[in-house]
Amino acid sequence: MQAVAIAASVVGAIGSYQQGVAAKTQYNLQAKQATIEGERRSIQYQQRSNDILRRLQATNAALAARAFAGGVDPFSGSPDILRAANETAAGREYSTLLADADAALRGGRLQAELYQQAGKTAYQQGMFNAVSKLGQAAYFGSRPAPGTQSPAPIEYATPA
Repeated sequence: MQAVAIAASVVGAIGSYQQGVAAKTQYNLQAKQATIEGERRSIQYQQRSNDILRRLQATNAALAARAFAGGVDPFSGSPDILRAANETAAGREYSTLLADADAALRGGRLQAELYQQAGKTAYQQGMFNAVSKLGQAAYFGSRPAPGTQSPAPIEYATPA
């Protein structure tokens, strides 16, 4: 019976260790996924900000073409005011999108760090449980087997 208890404790220790390693691996994969997701979202924001610049160029080009076609200087007067208003609005949206891109990137990295920390904690917990179960095995191994008695202490008589 004692051997079974020792074996069960050792098997439990191995299981705890493997569980800690598996949890750490899972959390590390989730950390990579969070980083990649943050990078993906950041790229999407950057693409949208580039689209803003392309639309601004197209709008300003159309504005200049209309002004030239009408015999008006496109870089003064009403066409210039419209161009400046377009650039201001596009600039605000562009800046917001770049800030969102940065936030998405930082958010993904932060989430990844949290997953990595959770992985370290799970691994440490698995190690602690494994050591605890090995301690149980050592305890069961140090106890005398049931049904056996310790020899009685020998008493020496002192001569009188």
